Amino acid sequence: MININIASILEQLADRLRKARLARNESQEVFGARIGLTRQTYSKMEKGVPTVSIGYWLAASEILDRLQTWQEVLAEKDDLFEQFERKKLKRKRASRKRVRK
Repeated sequence: MININIASILEQLADRLRKARLARNESQEVFGARIGLTRQTYSKMEKGVPTVSIGYWLAASEILDRLQTWQEVLAEKDDLFEQFERKKLKRKRASRKRVRK
């Protein structure tokens, strides 16, 4: 079963996709063909059906010049505290024992 939050996000994405397609004045059939889908499968995308491959979402995003958005979502977050801890735990150079004379 799909998580309610995920379903909500898919519905939002689907709504944005539909609005973007309509702003371009393209039919589902034409836009779907541009990303390699049948009208029926593209219709599922616009309904937020979770079985549509992520590759098609990326292809649609590329057509709409929104691929950068996915790259921002997938970018690693910089956590300054984590960086500090990693730096602190780095191996330090071994020192020689001093021989006292």
